[in-house]
Amino acid sequence: MSDETSSDLQQVRNIVQQAVEKNEDVQAAVRDITLKALGKGELDRERITSVAEAVMAGAGDAVAKGGERLKESLSETAAGLEQALIQAADAFRLAIEEAAGRINEFSSGELKRSVNDLDSLEDIFVETLQRTAKNGGEIVRGIAEDLAAHAHNSGTSVGRHVAENMESLQNRLRELGADTAGAGEAAASRISQIARGVLAGAGEALIALAEGKREPQDDNH
Repeated sequence: MSDETSSDLQQVRNIVQQAVEKNEDVQAAVRDITLKALGKGELDRERITSVAEAVMAGAGDAVAKGGERLKESLSETAAGLEQALIQAADAFRLAIEEAAGRINEFSSGELKRSVNDLDSLEDIFVETLQRTAKNGGEIVRGIAEDLAAHAHNSGTSVGRHVAENMESLQNRLRELGADTAGAGEAAASRISQIARGVLAGAGEALIALAEGKREPQDDNH
């Protein structure tokens, strides 16, 4: 991991800690912070995992410092992270569909890696909760263990959303005659750029609404 990436992730951790300490609409704040962080770097499994861990670590720092007063915020942080991963799933699907529609420009390996990254989002979420439990203090550990166990046993919203996206995507790929066998690094990088654009647009829209810069009813005018 480069120094720049490490610094970027530390900043994410710090911003989440500050948001949780304020204890005001933590879920929405974490969703927006996560979306912005995911939009800055390569949108692949490694980057998503690193950002997710930084987000939960920041919340853990705040809870460890604030104690009982903030313990519910860890669950709210997990919910905000999950919302952001759901947006990432949509971004991946749209990017892969766009790439598949321009199959002469993309190899099957490129598509395969991005499909795998999409399919891994629930695993990333659950594994992040498990690591948070393992690395956290007493309060953090207890809450994160419960969250991880529930996610593992009952499934997650992001998992259900990914499954829907995967079904839709596989149908679309079959229509286009796109093959997802093989592996490709460079290709997936270009698909990642498309996905980041989709994600950035979604994130900006959410943040604009949250900050009151755009009213929802404006779309009807």
